[in-house]
Amino acid sequence: MSEFVLSSSRIRVWRRPEDHPLLRQTDTAHPAFQGKLSERFPPSIAEGLPKVLSENSEDARTWHYFSPLLRDEPQRSRVLTQLIRQSFFGAVPPQVFKDIPAAKLEFWPKLPPPPSRPQAEGDSEPDVMITLGKSAVILVEAKCHSGVSEFTKFDRKRDQVIRLIDVGSWYARQHGFDCVCFLVLQYGDAQTNAEKIVSRYAGQPEAIQKALPYRDDLTEGEFSRLAGAVAYVRWPDPLF
Repeated sequence: MSEFVLSSSRIRVWRRPEDHPLLRQTDTAHPAFQGKLSERFPPSIAEGLPKVLSENSEDARTWHYFSPLLRDEPQRSRVLTQLIRQSFFGAVPPQVFKDIPAAKLEFWPKLPPPPSRPQAEGDSEPDVMITLGKSAVILVEAKCHSGVSEFTKFDRKRDQVIRLIDVGSWYARQHGFDCVCFLVLQYGDAQTNAEKIVSRYAGQPEAIQKALPYRDDLTEGEFSRLAGAVAYVRWPDPLF
């Protein structure tokens, strides 16, 4: 039997995590990864296999890059220091860099919208949440071949980046973090809308405030800090 099947769109989907070239050296017994195995294609597509086993899976790339940092403290410090300096240098307090060695990573957390939001909305699920003591929390939204969603189920004007800013800033406030940062991380060279949508809000406090008129818990200074903590970064696609 072949290690993979071809989906209806001719995309390889491996049958087991240990067959997938990005997953075979990772801890696929971890509860966060096991939860991803329950998200499957319809039976008519790729035999109903888990979506994370697809060659196009953003989740597989995220697990490949970030899950080794759970157990490798020196590598965790190197990667996070470089990532924060590249993306948010000047936007985070100095204490952040001192807290990097003890950083905690959570994969695919579910974050509720602020209660002041008037439209109905379910939980958001960023790909990685990185907490650094109480000095900062960083939310990472990963992309590969697909772009940033420009609307939600109940709001045609709410794109994925402003939604992340909204739920992330509320989470940070509720849990007492000094700083919150937002990163859209693109794997590979695909041309998507991700950088364009990030530019709507990076350095644009007025745009954030206009998109979140119900966030009366945020001051003008806080809107400015949020705008300074939104970034777009491109990493190599580890599969190609």
